[in-house]
Amino acid sequence: MNYLIALSVPLLWGTSYALIGLYLLDIPAPWLAVWRALPAGILLFMLRPRFISLPKNQMLLISLGNIAVFFPLLITAIYLLPGSVAGTLGATFPLVMMFFNWLIYKVVPQLKFVVSALIGLFGVTLLLNPDADVNLWGVAAAFAAISSMSVTSIWMKRLVIDDVLNVSAWQLMIGGVLMIPFATYSAGAFSMPSSETWPALIWLVVLNTAYGYWAWVRSLKMFGTDTMGIFSLLNPLMAVLLGVFLMREQLDNLQFIGISLIFIALLMPTKVFIQVAALILPTKLRKIISS
Repeated sequence: MNYLIALSVPLLWGTSYALIGLYLLDIPAPWLAVWRALPAGILLFMLRPRFISLPKNQMLLISLGNIAVFFPLLITAIYLLPGSVAGTLGATFPLVMMFFNWLIYKVVPQLKFVVSALIGLFGVTLLLNPDADVNLWGVAAAFAAISSMSVTSIWMKRLVIDDVLNVSAWQLMIGGVLMIPFATYSAGAFSMPSSETWPALIWLVVLNTAYGYWAWVRSLKMFGTDTMGIFSLLNPLMAVLLGVFLMREQLDNLQFIGISLIFIALLMPTKVFIQVAALILPTKLRKIISS
């Protein structure tokens, strides 16, 4: 069950690209970020009303890194880039987390996670449509968003969090409130979304964000940054698959190879994969996989 909860997070977050691209583009990006965060935080808070369980300075930094900075940058990237491109850039997340973990805390990643992340990233690049239009501002926004959440996630793993629901609720509420002045300044006064957008907003708020952030914080504390970084490869995979089913995009042979590589990358750090690899791989490769 714990692994299913952890894997469900990138799968749900992978729906963001299609969801926003198909149904929510009429809402200005800064206000969509507010709409995604604040109602989700209030919903979680209502499940267990309780004051902030972390020191206020820590809670503020988490809210900034995971929400107030990350959401506007991510949604801007989705607005400026095709879903396949944004999803591909998201595949750099495990490597970026390993890099910042090494840079800040001098934690050398296990070789199996590095190899797994590189294989997964290569697999995701094969999914990318070569004819896709790449906006450099969108690329910059995507990398900035990935960096913000990576640094915050690494730091959160080291915090003592005894109430995951409380931390998830407050970071969304504080982050949502912090984004309101920026949204008002950059996109004008608040306006109620049209009724046509409500089904997509409900999905984005309830499953993608309220449940997603509770499950992310929980899984991050349980499995660590390296494992959750590898699991995040499911995010771009979901984005591409939704493009196939909802937007009638076609997959070629290279893209099927890419999907296979992503699944190999997901399985590489597991004990079962290591045991199988020990039986069929040469000695040098066997040592790399098991190290």
